[in-house]
Amino acid sequence: MAKDGKHVIHAGGIFPNPLIHREGSAAADVLPGTVGYFDAGKFTASASGAESAILYVANMDYLRCKGVDDAIEAGELVVGIQPLQGMFLNVRAAAGTYTKGQPVAVANGQIKAASAGTPASGDTPAVAGDVVFAYVEEDTALTAQAGDLVRVVFK
Repeated sequence: MAKDGKHVIHAGGIFPNPLIHREGSAAADVLPGTVGYFDAGKFTASASGAESAILYVANMDYLRCKGVDDAIEAGELVVGIQPLQGMFLNVRAAAGTYTKGQPVAVANGQIKAASAGTPASGDTPAVAGDVVFAYVEEDTALTAQAGDLVRVVFK
């Protein structure tokens, strides 16, 4: 059973059917909900969210009956979900408190609170150098331990 009460990565929202997925092997052990990208067919955790590749969220390994807390080992198949506008996903978070509507950025495959500042120009909103990845969509303020799943929405 999931330690934080979450049992899925894809949590709903408005999205095309079917979802946009990409598959490849894990470059290193990875937990479902990790944010990363595919490089030469290998899923790698995103260091900063600013890589020049499409970011995906590792889905749980339902093909082998593994849940959200079961690691996908290096070399094993990773199915990544491409985040789309209006989609809700549970993603891994760095330790901290998260509140509804808060912008988050990516660091080491997890989300973190985006730095406060003035949004930069361009198609991707940025806050003080952080590329905004998503927005927290928890009903109440959530104090997460490192690696906990936090529900986010993509706008």
